[in-house]
Amino acid sequence: MLHQKEMELCRLKEQIEKEKLALSKLQTNAETAISKAQKLVSEKNAELLAAEESLSGLVEVEIQYCGDGEIVEVTGSFNGWHHQIEMDPQPSSGIIGPTGSRKTRLWSTMLWLYPGIYEIKFIVDGQWKIDPQRESVTRGTICNNILQVDR
Repeated sequence: MLHQKEMELCRLKEQIEKEKLALSKLQTNAETAISKAQKLVSEKNAELLAAEESLSGLVEVEIQYCGDGEIVEVTGSFNGWHHQIEMDPQPSSGIIGPTGSRKTRLWSTMLWLYPGIYEIKFIVDGQWKIDPQRESVTRGTICNNILQVDR
């Protein structure tokens, strides 16, 4: 019976050693994974800081257009003329015409832009228009409004 207990004890010691080895491998793998994760977090923090610094120069700019139309949009050199940004009609901004209908409304939108000088143009019901109340520039046959963004 003593011999049987010694054999059982030896098997348990072997099993403990195997478990220690497996645990050691798991610990090594966990430490490697933690190290990789910490490096990734550090890299992402650096990217985030760079993005925050880049965005810190942006200025909030309100663009307004006064005119008639059902849909007014704006685009310009600030986005490479690629996207038209829909403008919102301002409540109670209509000017009543002689027949009692609203002729002109004030449209506006807010953009975040870097300081600089941009060319812009308005699209009113699908037609490209400039705002005669704004400064403009003409190159050949193309006329655009100027938008100056100061810090």
